[in-house]
Amino acid sequence: MTCASTWMEAALADPDGGQRLVVYDEAWRLLAQPALLARMQAQWKLSRAWGLANLMVVHRLSEPRRRRRGQLAVAGLAQGLLGDTATRILYNEPFDEAQAAGGVLGLTSVEIAQLPELARGEGLWRVNERAFVVPTCARRAS
Repeated sequence: MTCASTWMEAALADPDGGQRLVVYDEAWRLLAQPALLARMQAQWKLSRAWGLANLMVVHRLSEPRRRRRGQLAVAGLAQGLLGDTATRILYNEPFDEAQAAGGVLGLTSVEIAQLPELARGEGLWRVNERAFVVPTCARRAS
């Protein structure tokens, strides 16, 4: 993962690369590795200069916390990365996960209450301090 991350960083820093979308799927794996997390945070900070839009996919915000108990430095880096993220999209979560997400992301009580109620294909989009329920895919007719 470290070798792939180094190669990817060189490719992303290429000034002739144009605008790109970088997707970190299953990001909990990266969030568990301090060196990779630090690189990811540096890429986040340089995203405008490098022409990047970053997308991090985590199924539950409690996943990284469970894997990192006792690693305060890593937890601080991960929290900083979330703080640097202006647009967050959340989908239906059970109540306990909605509560955890609300605590980590600073969601309002109304936003937390909406998460378990979201229909399939609906997302709660939080853009800076504003939130919207948005249909994110076409619904099939019944």
